[in-house]
Amino acid sequence: MLRLPKWFFKWSEDNPTDIIGPGILAGTVGTAAAIAAIVVAYDNPYRTTDYQTGPRGIGMAVSKFVKDNPQYDAYEESYVAFTRPEAVEGEPTAAEAYGETVVAFGDMPQSAFDKLQEAMSAWVGTPVVLYDNGEVDATTLAITENCVEATRYLNTDWDTHNLASEGRGVNCYTCHRGQPTPPGSWLKAGVVNSAAEGWAAIQNRLLAYDHAGTTAFVDKYTQSEFTSLPVDAVEKFLLDGNSIKVHDLESRVDQQPGDPTWQDAERTFTLMNHQSNALDVGCVYCHNTRAFYDATQVTPQWSITTLAQQMSIDINQTYYEPRSEVLGRESAKVNCMTCHMEVVSPLNGRDMVAEWPELASPIE
Repeated sequence: MLRLPKWFFKWSEDNPTDIIGPGILAGTVGTAAAIAAIVVAYDNPYRTTDYQTGPRGIGMAVSKFVKDNPQYDAYEESYVAFTRPEAVEGEPTAAEAYGETVVAFGDMPQSAFDKLQEAMSAWVGTPVVLYDNGEVDATTLAITENCVEATRYLNTDWDTHNLASEGRGVNCYTCHRGQPTPPGSWLKAGVVNSAAEGWAAIQNRLLAYDHAGTTAFVDKYTQSEFTSLPVDAVEKFLLDGNSIKVHDLESRVDQQPGDPTWQDAERTFTLMNHQSNALDVGCVYCHNTRAFYDATQVTPQWSITTLAQQMSIDINQTYYEPRSEVLGRESAKVNCMTCHMEVVSPLNGRDMVAEWPELASPIE
């Protein structure tokens, strides 16, 4: 065992030295240098990109990590566009070839009609037939016709939001994403059981859609957005058309949570969470958070979102709720997630009607 001489201990006692402080400093400097070298060599993994949504200087900006690639949309990448065949001289129309049972696009040349059926089948993940070929039942044809009318309605009467005239628009794939039931669709909440009705029946529930016509705890997109808030917000606001404007400056201290204004306020929180998740944005995308109630301090996106809410109400009431009678069960309905699927512009603004302008023609 090594024994140090007594003079060493005497010298150390007479000349104390702080080695901890310099050691920490050297370690900190070394670590910082190593991190800087990694950033230079491999780029900053936590670099952000900012989207200004309101006036400068008040923090109204949406920030996202570049590593998450906020513009990437896997659905847009996997979308298949079907090229329209050129019409042959003397070629019959679909109506001439298939008779009066054609439910839509009867004036289209037969070859284009056949290709559109092929495209629609791919877009919805199940065979689509636009006429009675002896193998499809009347209910299926009625649903197909209803879907076509809804698509054309969205591209014409709601062109101010869907922008078909500006090279965007919607087709079957916008909602269906290659699946028979759109992955972002929803059903009414209903009650858990006969003993849980009213307000208790719609809170503290993780309600999702399993794409097979029933509710289950399986989907990424829940109607309560993974909170204890009400699960019937989209039903009340985007189907029934209830007013979302519940904010005022009156005190609620003396009122109980059972007051309808409290209930609608909680539903509004659910709807706002839903819209934020559907577009992958925050509150400041539409609002100035110092005054949510003041419509004079909102961003232009607020008007676009308000228009989208009215569009959802209209399309649900006009097409998807009445479809329940045809199906004999509740029909899936649309909300913001149905089309957007976590990007601001569905499918990054891809032209969905370029090859098939009939999808954006007025309903006769």
